Amino acid sequence: MRAICPDCEKETEQIMIDTTEEVSIRGEMIPVHMRYLRCEECGEEYDIPDPEYDSLEVAYREYRSRKGMIQPEELKAFRRKYGFTQKELSEVLGMGIATLNRYENGALQSEAHDQAIKLYMQPENLRRVLEDKPDLLSPGRRVRVIQLSTNHQEGCSDLLLEAIEQFGSYPPNISSGYIQFDINKLFQMMKFFCFQGEVVKTKLNKLLFYADFKHFKDIGISISGARYAHGTYGPVPDNFDTWLTAANQWSSQIVSEEKVKHNHVGEYFTSDQPDWSIFSSSEISILHQVSSYFKVFNATQITEFSHKENGYKDTSNGEIISYAYASDLQI
Repeated sequence: MRAICPDCEKETEQIMIDTTEEVSIRGEMIPVHMRYLRCEECGEEYDIPDPEYDSLEVAYREYRSRKGMIQPEELKAFRRKYGFTQKELSEVLGMGIATLNRYENGALQSEAHDQAIKLYMQPENLRRVLEDKPDLLSPGRRVRVIQLSTNHQEGCSDLLLEAIEQFGSYPPNISSGYIQFDINKLFQMMKFFCFQGEVVKTKLNKLLFYADFKHFKDIGISISGARYAHGTYGPVPDNFDTWLTAANQWSSQIVSEEKVKHNHVGEYFTSDQPDWSIFSSSEISILHQVSSYFKVFNATQITEFSHKENGYKDTSNGEIISYAYASDLQI
């Protein structure tokens, strides 16, 4: 084939070399499949750009496998399982956030860092460091992670962990209000609205939507990082029933009861007090604003009100409502 040679700086005849070569990784010889071009005129050899194949990444992966080291996807899964940001986990592990970021993106970790990661991936060790260093996380976040690590060690919170892994590990973007999803924040928001008095499920869903979207409108980020979808009766947290079931298995503090009111059968929720410590002042302010605004609305009225939102009108059933629509919010 003919192509431009970077050394000759002209079009020359090229030969495709497809072979296996050994790469030295910390003194360990790793065989790696290689593909590159050789210029027939000057003999220069150069790589073929391939975004789907990185020979060094393959060599690193094989090296980790031989040495029993943590792979990047395992590190990411560990962080997401407990809802850590990269900054939080880097502080738990005692390494820089830039270093952790490189490891998650394929850089080969040092043996010392690999041992530290393995150490803190054990629930009892993670729990111990958070108990010994309470300032690493906010009180609410620390309690949540300790609870999760305890449940994981005891094997009694599989549903919550699986739900977070399957439905809550999406990246923070405009669909989540630019923050990582936090199941505890969503759970405490539920408790806030249910603590005010019994709330029918339909209204609870709308209160959560307006709280998250109102905070994004005023502050620039959501409260919980939850995504909201177009439902029959208005916006609802995506996978709401899954989150409610999983959260109640983790900490059964929201009570539901089916009741007949105004010739309508509905599921009504009550709760004890939320964990106020996990909310910022702006989040508490927004929660109170939303609660006050919709205090006299029944389920039908808040449903009809939410149907007028542009984010609802511009989407169809099951479609995620972008937080970009927060600027059009009616409240």
